[in-house]
Parts: sequence; structure tokens; C-alpha cells
Amino acid sequence: MDISKKYNFKESEERWRKYWEDEKIFAFEENSERQIFSVDTPPPYASADHLHHGHIMSYAQAEFIVRYKRMRGFNVFYPMGFDDNGLPTERFVEKKYNIDKSKISKKEFIELCLKETEISSQTYKKLWSSLGVSVDWSRTYSTISPLATKVSQGSLIDLYKKKALYQKEAPVLWCPSCQTALAQADLEDKEEESKINYINFKGEEDGSSLTIATTRPELLPACVALYVNPTDKRYIDLIDKMAKVPLFDYSIPIKSSEKVDVNFGTGIMMVCTWGDKEDLEKWQLDNLDTRPLILENGKLGELAGKYQGLDLRDAREKIIDDLKNDGLLEKQEDITHSLNVHERCSTPVEFVNSKQWFIKISTPELKEKWLEMGKKIKWHPEDKFKILELWVNSLKWDWCISRQRYYGVPLPIWYCEECSEPIFADEKDLPVNPIKDKPPVNKCPKCGSKNIKPEEDVMDTWATSSCTQFLIRELVKSEKDKERLYPPIVRPNAFEIIRTWDFYSIVKSFYQFNDIPFENLMISGWGLGQDGKKLSKRLKNYTPPEEVISEYGADSFRYWATGAGLGQNLRFSLDEIQKGKKTTTKLWNAFKFLSMQIEDFDLSKKKSFKDASLDYSDNWIIDELNSTIRLATTEFEKYEFAKARNYIDDFFWSKFTDRYLEFVKYRLYGDDIESKIAAQWTLYKVFLAILKLFAPIMPFITEEIYQSGFRDIDGQKSIHISNWPDEVSLENSQKKDLVEFDIVLDLIDEIKRYKSENNLSIGAELENYQLKKIKPNIDVFGDFIKKVMRIKNLIV
Repeated sequence: MDISKKYNFKESEERWRKYWEDEKIFAFEENSERQIFSVDTPPPYASADHLHHGHIMSYAQAEFIVRYKRMRGFNVFYPMGFDDNGLPTERFVEKKYNIDKSKISKKEFIELCLKETEISSQTYKKLWSSLGVSVDWSRTYSTISPLATKVSQGSLIDLYKKKALYQKEAPVLWCPSCQTALAQADLEDKEEESKINYINFKGEEDGSSLTIATTRPELLPACVALYVNPTDKRYIDLIDKMAKVPLFDYSIPIKSSEKVDVNFGTGIMMVCTWGDKEDLEKWQLDNLDTRPLILENGKLGELAGKYQGLDLRDAREKIIDDLKNDGLLEKQEDITHSLNVHERCSTPVEFVNSKQWFIKISTPELKEKWLEMGKKIKWHPEDKFKILELWVNSLKWDWCISRQRYYGVPLPIWYCEECSEPIFADEKDLPVNPIKDKPPVNKCPKCGSKNIKPEEDVMDTWATSSCTQFLIRELVKSEKDKERLYPPIVRPNAFEIIRTWDFYSIVKSFYQFNDIPFENLMISGWGLGQDGKKLSKRLKNYTPPEEVISEYGADSFRYWATGAGLGQNLRFSLDEIQKGKKTTTKLWNAFKFLSMQIEDFDLSKKKSFKDASLDYSDNWIIDELNSTIRLATTEFEKYEFAKARNYIDDFFWSKFTDRYLEFVKYRLYGDDIESKIAAQWTLYKVFLAILKLFAPIMPFITEEIYQSGFRDIDGQKSIHISNWPDEVSLENSQKKDLVEFDIVLDLIDEIKRYKSENNLSIGAELENYQLKKIKPNIDVFGDFIKKVMRIKNLIV
């Protein structure tokens, strides 16, 4: 690039992206003795039309630390995965193509999923590369790949052998829209306007009216008991008696429980199988009857009588109409309440009786183990451990890992049709697809039957993603390195998947290795729109990141991402992005100035100037640089990239460009050769350190300048594999007493203000200037002040 011209970020970024890939700058070096820094990068879902600057922020923040560690000499292992199996991909495909998977063949649907997976992975790669994310693209995986399938199936078999995996027929969380079982972590809360309906039951013995209050009258045909609080004097005489269910005319018991809220509704609770977790708990505790009502498609079954086949909302309306007509509905009250909905489609979830596979996670002993493991991990920031703690303490059920979908990693299981004995694949045969592959045995090992059928369900997507911490080591050939790569040094992710990806990874690593899944957790916050709200396609409160990069450059976008520390939300700000662009421009302009001044300079010329030729200002800028290096290094080590950037920014703008460049001009243009070479040496040392300090945050501009002006002397083919800057050491004879230099700086500021107030340029020459403030040692500093500020006579 012609450095006399304006910095062209588009040309520069394209050039260095290609250079880094061609030269394998970010490649992991196998069988190296260097210390490894390994990253378990979050594999994004293969639905790339949702990318926004929240993703940019999260991935960039992790990558700041990766680039820093690479410059610290670590052998960085930074692979990239794509989470392209399971329900998220299916939902994306269904929405994009406006199809119902039940109305096309399984083969056709999977082909569409695979097609979108490939498109999305390329979209991600293009965006991450344009951002300068320094991934080793020779080491990638997808969660639907044979490798990921083998690892996750092997993990499941291991858990089965350790009796941590089991199959059970039980009420499970179910999404009627996606028609699959769910785990507790798949839920989110949603506020909904509804009504409390006051419905009259009848006492079986005397026909007395028993009024209950419920928001779910459609569950009447599944009612199995009424409950009252044993301390509620209104209903003590009802305990252990029977009641008749309105409209359906069958008898149910009246029982007691201290958990019944005497202040809600009428104080009588209707228990159905199953409306919510309280219904489930009482059904299990008191061994109540089972009346399965809701089918997998979200419609009512045969117990509903004339309401059979209706979906839940239609059934609610018709049952309410019939209750009104029969005089059984006393009144209705408006209410706003919170519902558990499936986070993927926002459909209210139900409990449906189904046979599923579960991993044990919810016993008190296991909860203690999960928290013990979590405390061994270093959390950045520390307070985000509280999210894991709250989640673990809230667990009520074991982890349901089977899903009734088409596209995903198959469960490696067959069954005996006679006795239902599960038959797991041999690990040597993995990966397997039971629908296509033969079972490992010809007959059932339990009953001897030869009638064996394949499992058709697939795994929960988290059952695969929770293996990434030991999956990524399979991307290298060296057995020695595989051992060294587990557990990874760091996992970066947003806080909303602590309860899923991070928690399930803790579970898997404990069961398989009795070890933590990673040493450090980097938790990012959310990127927010300029309106301060969470980013949303529906709200249209963000600009596509490709457009931002195209207009302002990747370095400017990355600069914005340093605006918040880990765990903090960050509002999108064009002002901050423009500040980033100003920083690239300032770096380029500073380099243009330096390039003219150090064009004929090399380090060997240091021998050409005497120790005393270093000026007070040289000592001062080196001292400030060393302080900045110490501070920035400390913050990067703590993953506090935002604080590190603030220190670097302050040094570059306030100390180097605003002050030091002005301090040295008279020496660079003067006749004192020794002083000039000393200034050149200081400029070289300091500006190269500035480039290296900025390099993790702004990789393109720093590479451009390094290659143009510093590579030949520094000796590395990329700034990003050069050494992180060390403090500049000076010989004792070079050091000067800087005690009074702050006074000099104040005085220079005073003179600048005087010129500005009198409409004079900073470079304007003054015949005389009378000192107003505290006087520095004029014998030592007077000549420096006069030359920097162009004053003939400095009057004390």
C-alpha cells in the first residue's frame, strides 16, 4: 500500500484475510512443546439469517483474548464448530420453506436440513473471516458430522454402562407444535392474558356445591382429585370424601395438602393428569389415578368425550360454553399469569405420558456434585456462577435426551420386540444409524428373540453439544496433544446458555472423566439495539453486521465490542464505531509521520547516539509506555479486555499523539544528529509497542502498518505471531529524574490554552511568554519548553 494515501480498510482487510489463511498464521502446531491455549468455541446454530451485532460482540470478545494469548507465545488451538443437528435446524427449515415435516418424506426433509446446514456454515465462515476472527479453519466440525455422531453416541453408551442413563415411561414435558419431548432447560416463561374460571363441582354424598378456581377448564376430563389445606376450617369436613366432576359425571377423592394456597381462588385445588408440576407432584406422592388426556399433537383424546379431537384452546371455549349453559360456571376473572413455553416456538408446553430416555441429574446428591464442579471452574465474571447455582437448585426432573424428530444424531439403540430390552451399539461400530445399520447381535441377549427393531428417535441437540469439550481434541492426530487438549483452557459463551450448554457439559464431563469440562468460562452479555432493547428481527432494531463492516471496517466494529466488559450488555453505538474508525485513521496518520522520520533508521543505529541523547520526553514516554504495558497485560490476563483497551487508548491518544509527537518534531527536523537518532529509536520502540497492544483488538490496521514499516526489523511474518511487547528497559545512564516533568506538562498545556484563547495556532512562534503557574527547573527544562512551544524568551 502507498502509505502517502488514505488508509483503505477494504483493500487492507481483504489482503490480510487471504494472507493469514495462505500463510496458516492461526494454525495449531501439533507435537509442539509450547504451552497450549485451547478454546471450546460455541458452535452457532445453522440458521444464519439471524446474525446480528450481538453475535459479533460475543465472538469478538473471546477472540481478543485468543489473539493476546497467541502473542504471549501460546500454541493456540482455536477450532470452529457448527451446531447443525436437531430441533433448531428443523424449525429453521420448516419456517424458511413453510413446510410441515409430517407431510414430506423423512429423506426429503433431512436433505433440506443438510442443504441449509451447508449454506449457513459458509455464511458464518464468511462473516467471522470478515470480522478477523482468528479461527484455525483447518479444524472445524459440525454436530451432525460422523465425528460428532461417534463422540456423542459413545458418550451415551458410556453413561448407560455407568447407570446414569435410563429409559422410563412417565409424564414428560412436551411441545404440541414441535411434537417432541423436551427438557426443563428448553422452557422459558411467557406472560399471557387469561381468565380464572369458578366452576361448581358437587359433593357425592350430599350434592353440595364445591367451587374451584382454575385457568384450565379444558382439563376437566383429566381431573383426578380435589385438594384443600388441612388448616382451612372451611373445608376440613370435606377431606377424604368424594366429589363429582361437572360435565363428565365421575367421582374423584378430596384430599389435603399443606401446599394448597388458601388465598388463591376458593382455596380448593383441582388436580389433573397433568396440568402443571404441582399436579405431577401430587399424582406421584399420593398415587392418584391416571387419566391421560392430551395427545402428542396437542389435541384431546377419547377421555374428552364429545370434545375429543379438539385442540386445547377450542376445547376450553366449548367447555366454558357448556358450563355456562348448565349453570356450572359461577364467574370469570381476568388474570395475567406466566406460562412455560417452548423456547424454540413459544408454544405452551404440556405433560404427556411417553417412554423416553433420561440422564440422571436431579437428586440432591447430584445437585451438590454439579455445584462442586462449577466452583472448580474460574468464572469471568465471577458473579455469573450464580446463574448456574440458581439453575441447579431449581432442577426438578432428570434430563430427557430423546427427541421425536427427523434430523439429529440417532440414538445408538435397537429393541427386542418381545421383551423391549434395549440393545446398544458396539463402540467399535460407531457412528451408527439404527434405521439403516444392523444391530450388533442377531438375537435378544435377554429373551433370545430374533425380532429386533431400531430406535427412531434422535438425541436432544444439547446431548451432542455437551460433548464439544472432548470432541474438539479429536480434530488433531497427535495422541499426546489429545491428552493435553482436555480439559480446554477456556470456553466463551453468552450467559443465557449457562443452564444448557455449560451445565450439560459439566454433567457429561463428570460422568465420563470425573473432571471439569473447561478451566475458565468467559461469559458475554447481550448486544442491544440503539433503542436499548434486545436485538430482534421483528423490531428491526439492528443493522446487518455485513453492512456495518462494509461501511466502517472490521477493526471499527471490533473496537465497539470492547465497550463493555464480560457479562455486561452493550448497546449498539455508531458513535463508538466511528471512534474506532478514528483510531484506525489516527494510527495510520501517526505511521505516515513516523515513516518519513524513521525511513533510514535501523536498530543498529542506537550505537550512534550517546546515552545522554535520550531526552526527558523520551524517558517520560517510555515510562508511560511501560506502565501501560503492565496495566494492559494485567487486564488481558484477567480477561478484562475493555479495561485494557481504555489504558491503551489513553496512552495512544493522550500521551503519544497529543504530546510526544509534538515533543520530538524539533529534534527530528533539527541539526543535532545524536538527538534525532535517539528520538527515532524512541519512536520506533514506542510505536511498535502501541501496534502490538492494539493488535488483539484491531488486527487489520496493525498488520498493515507492521508489514509496511516494522516486519523487516522485528522479524516475524505477522504481528499476530510476534511477541507481546515487553517493557522497554533503559541503562542507568539513560534514565532521567522525571519528578518535575508533570510540572512541565502542565506548563505546556497552559501555553497551548494561551495560544488557543488568542486565536493562534499551536505552531505559532511567540516572542515572549510569562510563566503563570508553578515554575519548573528552567535550567533543565527551559530549552525543551521553548523549542516544543516555539517561544523565544521564557520569562520566569
